[in-house]
Amino acid sequence: MKSTKFIFSAVAAAVIFSMGSATAEAKTTIRIGTFAGPEHPVTLAINYFKENIEKESNGEIVVKHFPNNQLGPESVVIDQIKRGTIQMAVTGSQIKKDEPNIGLSDTPYVIHSWAQARACYDEEGMKIMSGNYEKNTGVKIAGYMVNGFRELSSNRPVTNMKELQGLKIRIPDNEIHVHLFEALGTNNVMMPLPEVYNALETHMIDGQENPYATILASGFHEVQSDILETRHMFAIAPFLMNGKFYSKLSDSDKALVDKWIKKTVEYNWEISEKNDDDCKAALAKKGVKIHEMTPEMQKEIDAKLVDFYKWYGTIIPDAQKWIDYCKSKENAK
Repeated sequence: MKSTKFIFSAVAAAVIFSMGSATAEAKTTIRIGTFAGPEHPVTLAINYFKENIEKESNGEIVVKHFPNNQLGPESVVIDQIKRGTIQMAVTGSQIKKDEPNIGLSDTPYVIHSWAQARACYDEEGMKIMSGNYEKNTGVKIAGYMVNGFRELSSNRPVTNMKELQGLKIRIPDNEIHVHLFEALGTNNVMMPLPEVYNALETHMIDGQENPYATILASGFHEVQSDILETRHMFAIAPFLMNGKFYSKLSDSDKALVDKWIKKTVEYNWEISEKNDDDCKAALAKKGVKIHEMTPEMQKEIDAKLVDFYKWYGTIIPDAQKWIDYCKSKENAK
């Protein structure tokens, strides 16, 4: 694993610094690594950030965006943001390895609507979620972008618990996902997102779970025939910023960075809900069969997750606090 990380880091460094001469005259260069494809709301949001901060700074701030895992898998990008090789990143919940409370974002079946999600990720909710991440890593969580509700795609119909049993699916390197899907009876394989398409195409795995936007942007519809609308997690995408980089900015540049990060996160949330519906419609138009989960299946899942929640409460100190907080927002509009 270390050697793989080293290879990705070396390649990323070559990509990043090969662009240095092009921005040598810029006062401040912000390099951003993200996971998303060209049409994903995270990519659109970073494009929005780049366009506006470069314009308002009169070119004194230059943004270099590396989307679609160009700098390597999530674990490598997280390492780069800590080291300051890049100045910003948008990742998934793997950053919970440095702060358990980040794992609260992976709590299954506590957020049921976009309105509730917005209410949960207010200032108080983000404070619960972020915990001591900055203190532990030197990296700021500047905001939480959206990845959306996670759904289960597969190479055959899955509409009940019997059909789910033994399905070989890709899950991220995340112990919460491991325990969740073990409880549900699937056969799980951990792998980085960039490897998933080929694994699906070669039938090394039967399926995977991600939001509609990621399924479409990653082209998984080309190698998957069905989607079960499980909505098992509402996935967020932390917007990270290296603390040392930020501390060295001038007061005026800090003000610009703060302003456009805030506006960018707001823009991302604004476009993400519509994008979720649009991506679902686009996948259906491309021939993917989308199945709604029946109340009977949801009841069976709830019964299987009783022991999962007991375990979950032992690894995240604020698990019950977050669950209660989300429940308090269920009627948000």
